Amino acid sequence: MDTPESKPPSRDVIGGRHGSPTITIAWPFSVVQNVDSELRDVLGELALLIARLAATDDREERAALQSQAEEIAERLRRP
Repeated sequence: MDTPESKPPSRDVIGGRHGSPTITIAWPFSVVQNVDSELRDVLGELALLIARLAATDDREERAALQSQAEEIAERLRRP
């Protein structure tokens, strides 16, 4: 009986000249939603305050804008 030739054990090659393994993850991006309407509203308010602040040199107007910004900050700090 002939003895079968033994093959050297195969080895997994990762990296080197054979390249790195590639993983592809499919994600249904069309379904991903992150809606925080309260935060969106606050950001809109802040943007308006910044625009008004940039447009004025009036001290009274600046004080009113500061007060409104502080109210928004307090609202955000509440749990």
